[in-house]
Amino acid sequence: MSARETARPDLIQALRQKKHVPVLIVGGGINGVGTFRDLSLQGVECLLVERGDFCSGASRAPSRMIHGGLKYLETGEFRLVRESATERNRLLENASHYVAPLEMIIPIYSWFGGSWAATRKFFRLPAKMTERGALVIKLGLWLYDVYGAFNRAVPRHRMIARQDMLREMPDMDPGIRLAASYYDAWIISPERLVVELALDGMAAHPDSMALNHMRFLGVVGNEVELEDTTSGETFRLTCDILVNAAGAWIDKVNTAAAAPARRMIGGTRGSHLMLDLPALAETLHGRMIYFEAEGGRICILSNFMGHVLLGSTDVPVDDPEGVICEDSEVDYLLAAFRRVFPDVPVARSDIFFSYAGVRPLPAGDASDPGAISRDHSLPELAPAGERRFPILSLVGGKWTTFRAFSAEVTDAVLARLGKSRRFTTESTPIGGGVGLSQAAAPTERLLSAITREHGLTRSRAQQLVTRYGARASGVAAALAGGEHRLAALPEFSREEIAHVCASEFVETAEDFLFGRTSVFLERPLGHAALKELVAVIGDLRGWDSGRRAREVDALVARYARVHRIDISEQRGERPQFI
Repeated sequence: MSARETARPDLIQALRQKKHVPVLIVGGGINGVGTFRDLSLQGVECLLVERGDFCSGASRAPSRMIHGGLKYLETGEFRLVRESATERNRLLENASHYVAPLEMIIPIYSWFGGSWAATRKFFRLPAKMTERGALVIKLGLWLYDVYGAFNRAVPRHRMIARQDMLREMPDMDPGIRLAASYYDAWIISPERLVVELALDGMAAHPDSMALNHMRFLGVVGNEVELEDTTSGETFRLTCDILVNAAGAWIDKVNTAAAAPARRMIGGTRGSHLMLDLPALAETLHGRMIYFEAEGGRICILSNFMGHVLLGSTDVPVDDPEGVICEDSEVDYLLAAFRRVFPDVPVARSDIFFSYAGVRPLPAGDASDPGAISRDHSLPELAPAGERRFPILSLVGGKWTTFRAFSAEVTDAVLARLGKSRRFTTESTPIGGGVGLSQAAAPTERLLSAITREHGLTRSRAQQLVTRYGARASGVAAALAGGEHRLAALPEFSREEIAHVCASEFVETAEDFLFGRTSVFLERPLGHAALKELVAVIGDLRGWDSGRRAREVDALVARYARVHRIDISEQRGERPQFI
C-alpha cells in the first residue's frame, strides 16, 4: 500500500462517514490484528481500534520466541504442542524476514530427576516439577520432534556431552551432567510484524481500517462509541459482531460494552531484562539457554543483537495497568542467571532495559501460575438489553499460534455472518515475507536488485532487508535521492524515518521508537538519541517547540515509568536502571 492509502487522516475522514461496520475488533495486539487480516482476506469489512499504538500490550513484551511449547508436554496439552509446532514451522516460511531457526540449549543436572513427577503429570495427576533429569528431557524432546514433523523446518534434537558443552560455552555451570540441543525459532521484531499484518488486512479489503490511538469507550444503546485520543473527537456506529481482542483488558472492555459480569481473564505478568554483557552474548553463538531456575520454573537467556536477553517471570496480577518488572523479579532473574553462569559477574548496573507484559490467560484458581493453560478459547456473550450484537472474546493464546487462533475466530465470525471462507492463511506470506524464505537465494536476489536499482551500498541494502524484508524495496526507493544519517541514532536516516512515518501510522515519537523498530533492545540509548528523533519527526510533521518538548518528555517518562531506565538529559549517554 502507498503512503497516501495508509494516511491516518484519510482513514479518520472515512470513519466519519461510517454508520455501520460488519465486524468491530477492539484491541491491536497480535490476536486482534491477525483476526483483522484474516477476515479482510475473506472479504469481510472490519474496523480495528487500538487505544494506544499497535502491539503495545503483552504482544510487545514477549521472550522473542516462536516456539512449539516444549513445556506444555508437562501439563499434557498435547493438542497445543502439536498446533504450536506446526504454526512455528509455518511462521518460519510465511514470515522468514523476521522469524528464524534458533538453537536451544538445556543444561541438565541429573539423570533421573523429575521422573516420578513427570509420570504423574502424564496421567493428569497433581505434581510439581522441581527438576528435570536427562531421562525426562530426552523423552520430552523425542515427543517434541514427533509433533514438529509436519512440514519440518528445524533439525531434530541431540544430546551433548558435558565436556563438549563446556568447551563450547566455558562460562556455563561446570556442575552440569550433560546438555541437550533442540530447535525452535526467534522473532526479530514482533512490533513490525503486527504492523505488517494490519497493512496486509487493509490492502486485502479497501473498506477495512485499522486505527491506532482510537479508544473504545463503550456501548450506548446499540451503538459503539469510539474516541480518537489524538484529537478527542468521538464517533458512533453500529456493528454486527464485536470481537474483543483486548488481551488482559478483556473483562474491562466487556464491562464497558454493557455485558453481563463474567470474569474471563486471570493474567500473569512476565518480565524480562536486557543486559549489557557483549562478551557473554558472543559466547552464546546465537543460541538460547533454556534452563531451570530454583524451584523448577523455566527461564531463558539469549543473545539478542549482541546483548543478553533474560526472562521471564510468571506472577499473577489483578490489574494489567502500569505493570513493570518489580524488584523481586529483578532479584529472581539475576539469581537464575548466576545459577547457570556462576562465574560471570552480573549486577543491576548491567541492565539497560526492562519490560513486562500481562499474559491474557483464562481465569482460574490454579496455585501454580505456570500450570495455567496457554491454550486459547472463544467465549461468546449473547446480545443483551439494547445491545443487539454478540461479543466474542479472545481468551488466551500466544504469539506462535496467533494465525491458528485468528483462523478459528474468523471461521466463527463467518458462520455468524452467513459467509464462507475463501481460502486459508496457512501458506500466505506476511508483509515483507512475500517472496522470501529461509533459503539464501531469494534474499540475495533482493539485495542485488536494491543495490542495482536504487544505488545503495550492499551493507545498507542488507540493513534494510533485515529491517523490512521484501518491503525494503519500497523503502530503498524513498532513499534513492540521498540520505542524511542521524548523529546519535545512525541506524536511521531522516529519509527512512520520513517513509516509515508516512506509511505506517506513526503519530508520536513513541510509536516510531517502540512500535516500528527494535533499536531500543539492540543497545543502550542516550538522551541525545531521543532528542534527535523527536527533532526529525517534528520537522516532518511541523510540530512547534511545545509539542517537541512534550514528545521528548514523554519518551523520558516512558523509559523511567515503564522500563525503569533513567535516560534523562542529566544522565548523558549512559542510561541507568532505577
